[in-house]
Amino acid sequence: MTLVASVLVFGLLILAHEFGHFIAAKRAGIRVVEFAIGFGPRLGGWRRGDTVYSVRLFPVGGFTLLAGMDPDEEPGEDGFASKSVGQRATVLAAGPLMNFALTMVLFSLMFAVFGLPVGTDADSTVIGQVIPGFPAERAGLEPGDAILAIDGREVGTWDEVVESIDSSPGREMVLLVQRGEETLTFEVTPTVDPENPEEGFLGIAPTLVYRRVGPLEALYMGVTETWRVLVAWLSGLVGLLLGRAPLDLAGPVMTVKFIGVTAKSGLANLMYLAGFLSLNIGLFNLLPFPALDGGRLSFLAYEGVTGRKVDPRKESLVHFLGFAALILLIILVTYRDVARL
Repeated sequence: MTLVASVLVFGLLILAHEFGHFIAAKRAGIRVVEFAIGFGPRLGGWRRGDTVYSVRLFPVGGFTLLAGMDPDEEPGEDGFASKSVGQRATVLAAGPLMNFALTMVLFSLMFAVFGLPVGTDADSTVIGQVIPGFPAERAGLEPGDAILAIDGREVGTWDEVVESIDSSPGREMVLLVQRGEETLTFEVTPTVDPENPEEGFLGIAPTLVYRRVGPLEALYMGVTETWRVLVAWLSGLVGLLLGRAPLDLAGPVMTVKFIGVTAKSGLANLMYLAGFLSLNIGLFNLLPFPALDGGRLSFLAYEGVTGRKVDPRKESLVHFLGFAALILLIILVTYRDVARL
């Protein structure tokens, strides 16, 4: 489930991003040499017109290869470099903008299909969500598990579950759980609640109760939720730059793990996570860092203000160094992810 869900989520987000670049380039009259999903060796593909469409081995990225991006390439009317600053900026910004649009679509669909969360089912002991990295996940508890008893005492409401966990920080508990037709026993030790050191924290959440909404309200909620997450992301970035928030990056390994855990908790949560990741990809790509869309837009901004183009070979070298730095960062974060498993 983890692998399938991860491939589907990453594939959707990458496809949306690259399709944004692709469609904007086509509208600007720029020849698209290759439209690829994934990196590494080509698994298959086909040619249609001037464009090769391919699928590559590692589904953790993708690219849209445009004519005229290579500084050593002969300039042509259908090349990227021959277009106006506005046209080139539109092509570069279209990828992140498509990610923003996908986020709004996913959030709106989630609200339309499942409704608006209005509370939790207090009369149920069914686990609605298991938070990655906490004792419940490490013990093997899963969304959908119904807690029948804790330390031999029956529990019938979520408040009783919370009361038992709160009073047991650092003390091993024995949970009797119903999973489908099976009755299972788990030994788990609550950690200290990060928000209240005197209480225990297991890393589970109750089942949500939803209220049905109409299409227009679902669309409105999708747009407002996208805006809320965007503002939170920007606030976090400002806090990071000002030293008020710690840097805590999750690499591909932890992201895949989180997608797997979320997929088990239901389609609604998976759709929300996909929308959240899509927004993050769009915002990250707009950062003014070499090799990212934002870095390339920075060079275009300089050209637009001064009227002078940066030497294509020098710009290409800057983006190459930026790409190398990003690859190194991914390797380091992945190493830390593996060490945390």
